[in-house]
Amino acid sequence: MNEQTTRPRSAQRHPGALFGRTQVYAQNNPRSYAVRAVLVLLSLAVLPPLVLSVILFDDWSVLMPVLVGAAVPVVVMGALMVLLMPWFIRRTLGAWTLPPDTDPVHLLEAKRQLRRGGLHGDEDVDRIARVVAAQAEIRINSPRTINVLGLVAALFFGSLTALTYLLSGPGPDFWSQAGVTLVFLSYPLLLGPWARRYRQRARDFAELYDARRRQD
Repeated sequence: MNEQTTRPRSAQRHPGALFGRTQVYAQNNPRSYAVRAVLVLLSLAVLPPLVLSVILFDDWSVLMPVLVGAAVPVVVMGALMVLLMPWFIRRTLGAWTLPPDTDPVHLLEAKRQLRRGGLHGDEDVDRIARVVAAQAEIRINSPRTINVLGLVAALFFGSLTALTYLLSGPGPDFWSQAGVTLVFLSYPLLLGPWARRYRQRARDFAELYDARRRQD
């Protein structure tokens, strides 16, 4: 254990560290994480329409359909999310999950180290980076999967964009759908090559880490 083990208080507040804390919790408690995420999404979906409806309408016969229309799809998707989250975590991580006591700052540094290449020198960071490197090898995280998902989604939204243009012309719906199509097109163009480089660096790190462990 070296001097990098102790992290300043400001580092613990880093947005990346906060995301890391959430990631560690989600990997070890997928169903509880899904329940909390659904509650947040439900609040965001219901509270704004509720406040807006209270301001604009005095008639509850108008208010209730608005609330139901906002809540029902979120509740349905939330129930599916709670049910499927453990399966999804297993599919994306395999047998490799971060230990529950993982330091989120160490996790942040481990991901940086995978991008940089080579061993870090801090045993805790290297150990976490080895787990992250193994997670990168899971099939669903492969560049090919990213490319296929991007192309399928781009085809779907591209067709929807063309249909919207034919029905109503270049209105707000058309431009929003065109924007979503471009986002998914960027998957095979940008995200796929990045994932390929990241996976190769993860493999290189895993080889170095395992070789050092065998020597020890």
